[in-house]
Amino acid sequence: MYVKQLEAFLTVARLLNFGEAARTLNYSQSTISEQVHGLEAYLGARLFERIGRKVFLTEQGKKLLPFAERMIRDVEELKSLFNDDEVVAGSLTIGAAESLCAFWLPPMLKKYRILYPQVKMAIKVGNCVDFPQWLQQNIIDVAFSLNDESGQQQLRQIELFRGETVFIVAADHELSAKKLLKPQDLAGQTLLLPEGYCGYPMDLKFLLEMEQVKANMIMEFGSLESIKQCVKNGLGVSLLPKIAVAEELKRGELVSLAWSGPDIPIEAHMIFHGDKWVSPPLAALEKLIAAEMANDPDFPRDSK
Repeated sequence: MYVKQLEAFLTVARLLNFGEAARTLNYSQSTISEQVHGLEAYLGARLFERIGRKVFLTEQGKKLLPFAERMIRDVEELKSLFNDDEVVAGSLTIGAAESLCAFWLPPMLKKYRILYPQVKMAIKVGNCVDFPQWLQQNIIDVAFSLNDESGQQQLRQIELFRGETVFIVAADHELSAKKLLKPQDLAGQTLLLPEGYCGYPMDLKFLLEMEQVKANMIMEFGSLESIKQCVKNGLGVSLLPKIAVAEELKRGELVSLAWSGPDIPIEAHMIFHGDKWVSPPLAALEKLIAAEMANDPDFPRDSK
């Protein structure tokens, strides 16, 4: 059994896709398949099964998962003892809310990649409510979340920023002429929101419930770009981070509505598991974030 076999297994287990795993590890898909088959032969167990085009972990694969994660973590910790202090290498798996992936995280990861080109990064976009469990199970090394997890003692949290959100509609939508949007104006409207139980979309749902305002329908999407396209085509009203729609507002493709209700900001947090070993790649990411926050009093500059 080789470390590369375990890395291939863990990457496929995380992505449930051999092709994506190959791209993440910069191998051919056939190489990833060979590594997994070699591990299966060594263990005498089938680790994955295919149903149609979908890949699933078998029960044996699920049993192996925590052991493989621990072994890779131990190997990386061992390697770090002998690495040149100037070189940061290894792997880093990041969990992130889609809203942050759409505008804030990419520039930060670009800086990180320039500084630490030998780190293999994987991004797992997910629902914020799942991040604590993913951290507990060591599926991810760090999470960029919209949910405040400061109440969970086993987690460590850094407050990143608080940014502005805006209500948006198409130019020909019936609400576009509203000078001041009230919560009651959303009654009977179709709301287009990011899916899941994350941050500002949930805050809006709670507000409408408290105000006893019932929308006609709430449509949830896994992509901010999909929401923007649907709003442009007049399918409903949305609440999104202002920076995520700045270009569309500038071009007149969308209209922002002044809001008279309580402030509904987007709040971002960087979350770690308190008991997790801080690998050099993870320490480097935390150092970069801290430097950005220290050097820029409006960090991130584009969040407002």
